[in-house]
Amino acid sequence: MKKHSIFTCAVAAGLCLAFLGGCGKSSDGTEVQETESYWASQQYDTLSGTDFVKVGESGKMQLLLNPATATIRWMDTSTGIYQDTNMSHDEGIQGLTNSEQSDLVVRYFSGSTKSNMLYYTLSSFDSYSMCVNRGQMAYQLMDNGVRIVYTLGDDSITYKNFPPRITDERMQEYVLQYLDDVQKTVITERRYTQLSGGDWIRNFADGEQNKITQAGAEELYNFFYVIGKYTDELLMEDLETNEAEPEDYPSTLELKVAVEYYLDGEELVVNVDTTKMETDAEHPINQLQLIPYFMTSDSTNDAEEGYMFVPDGSGALIYLDSTKTKEYHYSGSFYGGDKLVGGTSFNSVDNKMMMPVYGMKTADSTIFGVIEEGAEVAFLDAYVSGTDNSEPFCKVKLAFDIQTQQAVSSGMRNAGGDFTLYKASDDVYDKNITLRYFWLGADADYVDMAACYAGYLQEKGILTTEDVEDEAPFYVELLGGTDKTKYFLGIPYEGTQSLTTFGQAEEILKNLTDNGVSNVKLIYSGMVNGGMNQRSLASGIKFTPGIGGKSGLNSLKKYAESVGAQIFPNLQLQTAYTKSNINNEMAAWNIVNERGQIYSFDPVQKAIVDDADYPLYMVSPTYLEKYLNKVKKSYSSRTGLNTMASGDLFTFVGTNYRYTQVAPSTGRELMKSAMEGFIKDGLTLMLSNPISEAYAYSTYLTDIPTTDSGMRVLDASIPFTAMVLDGHKTYSSESLNRESTDVYVNFMHVLEGNGAPKFTFIYEDNSILADTEQEDYFAVNYSYWRDKIGAYYEEYRNFYNQVKGATITEHELYERSDNLRIVTYSNGVKVYFNYSDLEEQIDGVTVPAFSYVIK
Repeated sequence: MKKHSIFTCAVAAGLCLAFLGGCGKSSDGTEVQETESYWASQQYDTLSGTDFVKVGESGKMQLLLNPATATIRWMDTSTGIYQDTNMSHDEGIQGLTNSEQSDLVVRYFSGSTKSNMLYYTLSSFDSYSMCVNRGQMAYQLMDNGVRIVYTLGDDSITYKNFPPRITDERMQEYVLQYLDDVQKTVITERRYTQLSGGDWIRNFADGEQNKITQAGAEELYNFFYVIGKYTDELLMEDLETNEAEPEDYPSTLELKVAVEYYLDGEELVVNVDTTKMETDAEHPINQLQLIPYFMTSDSTNDAEEGYMFVPDGSGALIYLDSTKTKEYHYSGSFYGGDKLVGGTSFNSVDNKMMMPVYGMKTADSTIFGVIEEGAEVAFLDAYVSGTDNSEPFCKVKLAFDIQTQQAVSSGMRNAGGDFTLYKASDDVYDKNITLRYFWLGADADYVDMAACYAGYLQEKGILTTEDVEDEAPFYVELLGGTDKTKYFLGIPYEGTQSLTTFGQAEEILKNLTDNGVSNVKLIYSGMVNGGMNQRSLASGIKFTPGIGGKSGLNSLKKYAESVGAQIFPNLQLQTAYTKSNINNEMAAWNIVNERGQIYSFDPVQKAIVDDADYPLYMVSPTYLEKYLNKVKKSYSSRTGLNTMASGDLFTFVGTNYRYTQVAPSTGRELMKSAMEGFIKDGLTLMLSNPISEAYAYSTYLTDIPTTDSGMRVLDASIPFTAMVLDGHKTYSSESLNRESTDVYVNFMHVLEGNGAPKFTFIYEDNSILADTEQEDYFAVNYSYWRDKIGAYYEEYRNFYNQVKGATITEHELYERSDNLRIVTYSNGVKVYFNYSDLEEQIDGVTVPAFSYVIK
């Protein structure tokens, strides 16, 4: 049956497709600029049939396409092993779902700007049911690959194609006079009821307005539109006359998304140019899932030796034969996500996914993925078999935010409690989403994944091979001053508490030297502008009161130079505490028009802390370059140093949603530009576990995690980040003693990753931190460590000297135990680590409890 012309919009005529927009009039009457569909004017290649055809080949790898299912197959011709982008051709699974046969899931706003429905109603189309099953895909061959243009849409006839109320005059004129008696009976006795006033109201099936079978809808469509003379335009008039709600209008929404699949060498690249995605004015795209079933395990094989790799903390594995079906699946956002969207919804677990990578090892292949573009808006989910809709396989999938929204309490209440409003950002992600996959082979493991990523970063110029330091480096953080409530004649006032003066810092450094500690990287936190709760630096660098001023720093510098130590004042450069000196231009603003704030989490109350004494505000990325230039100029004149540490720079991607709006893609570019100017005059920078792209801007790194986040679904932590950095950067662990005096296990983790240990100290007694924002620093008083620190450094130096200049070439979880590990270095040294509380035999080597043996 041929249908009449489709509706041009859910509630308006004249729709043209455009990137995240449309043309004609939207539901609120707003004029939208007309833009012709880019894809409608393109030429396409004719590809058909149910067999796979070759669309690319390089080296041993081939790229194949099944035109009937739009499935891409990446195959190793030397072994015949392949990986498909979806499950369409998996013979081991019966009754495949639409999602399992899809390479794309598009989530979009499905409401209308009328009645503000746009901002909370979300719907989604999957590429199988809404494209492939309808034969709506098109192909363009490209260099060593293919571009698939997915047209996703639903033009099914539903109850919405028929007026909920129509006058008797219009029913007779446009429908009933053209029908025979049997056809009239269907309408007048089964589908519509005539009121006493003459109007007809829709009365489908069991009396509910939206109950009609597909066959019934098609029959009625034939009576109204084919035999009768009813039209789309008449329906629109009837809907408007009866003031129908926006959701009662029929929709013929079409979304167009083009995905490129091609070989770059033997590597598979999957790319989406988001500027060429097309939708209409009423349905902006909210999120994309891209090839969500590509990285899946074999449903017929338990793959005992296989695992999923996620970049959680130091790196973590989830075994393919895991039985943790009652645990939460793994979920996290790269780089911590957009801090200004959903800022008051806080996850108690900090995944610290600072590398945009992931991978899977199965019985016959190892695939490693890198997010080249789009990591700042990416989310990763990893499921063990049986957890996601009982699917009989493990999978790692990615989603990418295009236009995000945030819930905000309206301050009003209804019968259900607080009435929540939603607002979407005006800016959108407008860069490419690019995934690059490496086929590492059946014998590869996570060590090969780390080596692959290190090589990738070297090719990009982000990592370089650096000279080995002759003396073992030792990272020491000192806390200068902080805010503390004091009392005068019983009256409280806000004062500054000195924790470690410059003179005391010099005394600590002398003691370290006397205890044999050398090559100290001295990180001085809380040294400027309010101390540990550092205020804005926009008005210049000012030493924290009470720690000694410029003369004290000069004395400390002179002594440090004499013993070969380096001083790194630790500054916050993307954030500042309190609103002081943060003007409207400097501040970042969230999408509900509030100053952007980063909240901490209270694990006891299991809630975010939104009433902190010193709230932490964000610097707008549009202001960052100007801000860093101001800081550098003032810093140089005040300190006379060309070394600096930053605990927050590049630990997240900045955004802004007021004035000049900045989505994550733009924020990332602005941050890179600001950094390039910041370090161009030879500033030696130490960054704290930054996103991997920032390695290019730093000489030293600190706070590199030594374990994973501890999520229960994870099976084993691995030193993946450390193995990537090994041989390229000098890096330290997170502070070993901030929370406990029992540091030896974490000290062993530092050695396992071939890193340097870091300790945090204050000169004053630990009790002085009570009632300050730093009261959770439980074990940092230097007097406790004075007679112990030399022994830690001596043990670390002995280890360092045995592996100096060597890199990790093998790392084994012995018999899949998270407590027993064997690390092999490129100079032949092997180290056996035992993290259990019992003596263990590791590959024939006896290792005491909580200890290690070097061979």
